[in-house]
Amino acid sequence: MHQSVLLHESIDGLHLSPGSAVIDGTVGLGGHSLEITKHIGKDGVLLALDLDEDALARAKERLKGASSTVHFREGSFKDMYDYAHEVGLKRVQGILLDLGWNLTQLDSGRGFSFHAEDPLIMTYMKRPEAKETAAAMISEWSERDLAEIIETLGEERYASRIAHAIVLRRRIAPIETAKDLADIIASAVPGWYRQGRTNPATKTFQAIRMLVNGELSAIEEGVRESLALLDDGGRLVIITFHSLEDGLVKRLFKDAEKKGKGKILTKKPIAPTREEIRENPRARSAKLRIFEKHGT
Repeated sequence: MHQSVLLHESIDGLHLSPGSAVIDGTVGLGGHSLEITKHIGKDGVLLALDLDEDALARAKERLKGASSTVHFREGSFKDMYDYAHEVGLKRVQGILLDLGWNLTQLDSGRGFSFHAEDPLIMTYMKRPEAKETAAAMISEWSERDLAEIIETLGEERYASRIAHAIVLRRRIAPIETAKDLADIIASAVPGWYRQGRTNPATKTFQAIRMLVNGELSAIEEGVRESLALLDDGGRLVIITFHSLEDGLVKRLFKDAEKKGKGKILTKKPIAPTREEIRENPRARSAKLRIFEKHGT
């Protein structure tokens, strides 16, 4: 069962009051959003965004008894400014971005699982254009570009070997499924690496998923849009799950603080407790940072 990561810490970080207007830019299965509605009450307004229409449908079901006014939109948090104005929100008091993905996406049929015979799509959108999928990247990108992406976004030490194996295999036959790709990756790395605690395809899949979904650029745009929407004293809470994301959020917050747009409330990121990690191992890499907007 999917568990919301750093649930209480993120809600505390938002510092919400009854009647607040809030944006959950990554509603997922609705765990954080449900808790938000309990704090903002019947006079509060929540805008819930997600690119995954299946997740959005689950969130709608979970939040149907909420007393707050909830607006659901299928879309990215990088476009939250337009969605907010569409539903009549000119200013909001809190914004939450949980950059993790939910466990149900492993069974979505879009190629997130290493073990599934799913087509290589890897987008959060259910029906992307063919040219925007992981399959397009794997079949068209040069060996050099593949290696660079896998090394940079995946922080994978064997990026060159993996890229070379991908190119050799695609000359023989198309790489059509997630399992095909995972098997190719496993064949390219040393035996001891295959026997590690994590699947050897983890970092490569991460890199491809981040690229096809434009995840780092979305964070930059999302922070910019958040600062444009937040009211004076409003807070932006972001939960990241790997070093590239956390490093980017840290830099964006520092830049905003230097420009006098507010202050960082977390000099060091908030991490899950041992108890949470024990109950939910996927939380172990999570980090939470908070920025408070000053001015309008």
